[in-house]
Amino acid sequence: MESVIPNTVDDQQQSDERDSIDKERFDSQLKIDYNNNVKNAFGRNVRTMDGTMFLFNGFRFLGIYMPEKNRLVYLLWSFLINSTVTIYLPVAFILSFVKISGEDLQIGNLLTSAQVAINVVGCSIKIILMGFLLPKLLSTEKFLNRLDERCKTEEELASINKFTKQGNRFVILFSVAYWTYSTSTCISAVTFGRLPYNIYNPFFDYHQSIGHFILSILMEMTLLNVACFQQVVDDSYAVIYVNILRTHVDLLLKRIKRLGLTVSKSHEETYEELKLCIIDHKNIIEIYNIVSSIISITIFVQFTITATILGTTLINILLFATNFASIVASCFYVLAVVVEIFPLCYYTQYLMDESNLLAEVVFHSNWAEQHLPYQKMLIFFMQRSQRVMEFTAGKLFPITLNSFLSIAKFSFSLYTFIKEMDIKERFGLN
Repeated sequence: MESVIPNTVDDQQQSDERDSIDKERFDSQLKIDYNNNVKNAFGRNVRTMDGTMFLFNGFRFLGIYMPEKNRLVYLLWSFLINSTVTIYLPVAFILSFVKISGEDLQIGNLLTSAQVAINVVGCSIKIILMGFLLPKLLSTEKFLNRLDERCKTEEELASINKFTKQGNRFVILFSVAYWTYSTSTCISAVTFGRLPYNIYNPFFDYHQSIGHFILSILMEMTLLNVACFQQVVDDSYAVIYVNILRTHVDLLLKRIKRLGLTVSKSHEETYEELKLCIIDHKNIIEIYNIVSSIISITIFVQFTITATILGTTLINILLFATNFASIVASCFYVLAVVVEIFPLCYYTQYLMDESNLLAEVVFHSNWAEQHLPYQKMLIFFMQRSQRVMEFTAGKLFPITLNSFLSIAKFSFSLYTFIKEMDIKERFGLN
């Protein structure tokens, strides 16, 4: 068997001069005929993008994903929903602090509105950013289609099907978490005869009559529930696309492990399989480059406001929440804020760990029995696969479990600090 490892330094230099493959030549060797080498899986109803169906339906409902038909009607809908929720709602929250009356001036209610106002402003910023970034996110579809075409075995098809269910389930779980908070806040407020968020409302004066009070509540909850759904798609898209990468990285790892293990295949056939794996990796990296740049922008906004929201909410719970229902609503809000960042930190950590395995799996594949061209290409593949798929927020700090724990530690430190100061007793807030 001819070895890829030279015996002497001179042999190595001669080998480098004779057999070195530059990047252009390496890439040119990867040009293959998909019709002859890949079995199309679309005939078996396997498509990764099916796992984003609920997500993009959400984007369409929110007026930032233009359909192919009825564009004029959709533009009117987009204007209606974005002018009321994306623009009016954050402005109304700000105006509510300016125009609040003396009889409504209760610190607990003010902080309840403030903690939501911070998130609403951040949500509007993120949905506007997503409106511009959505075409870029959709550009990943062509790479996903290429990866889907590689799914031939029952195990691979099952992995894609598992993700499609999981991806749509993420949207449902985020919706339940956020709407649980908005519903609990509404119930708490109505029980004590006040508005849930007391936002500025030029249309109805809830002091005037019971009818105006009910209409004011309905208006607030309609706007807030749509804003919550904006938050759902803002937060779930990142988790969904990170899991898309995890799914295809896992499939690639399994394909690499199988390389050279089929005795009936010739060296040339195994060599073609290696080229297919390298192309899979290139497609995964293309998706990663697109998704990571988008997530970096939106999650930076989210991380910036999360610590502020947690601090405001904890102060409200510890000092100014006057009844059990308000405390429960604020606790749900803390849970909702944590849900916004924890799943992404959790799954990006997993993706980093799994992408770290690529080079190791390549090295431990059955390359020793293969011919020299295979071994040379494997070396380049191993070098390329050493890139870790790391996500960052604003290209400043990594999105990992350590980042989440840092934010959680800040919140508990603030909680302990406020509790030990005995502010409630000192200022008679009991």
